[in-house]
Amino acid sequence: MEKVTYTQIDIVLTGRKIHSVLLENGCKVRQLQEILNLSCPQPIYRWINGKALPTVDNLYMMHKIFETHMEDFIIPRDVGKS
Repeated sequence: MEKVTYTQIDIVLTGRKIHSVLLENGCKVRQLQEILNLSCPQPIYRWINGKALPTVDNLYMMHKIFETHMEDFIIPRDVGKS
């Protein structure tokens, strides 16, 4: 069987990317929380700190807010061969 290289999402680098987009656009975590209609800012802090990933819905909303492709928020990580 042929070995295939595959990738996963690098959760830490993705969080850093989200944080840099917020900073570049002068958007505060609380502002994004309100726009995304989140009850508290904790999910955003978990994304930024590489502890969790945003849902597809939240990625879609951020793509609209910051006028960038959803894929630009996601940083891949090479995992190896299977």
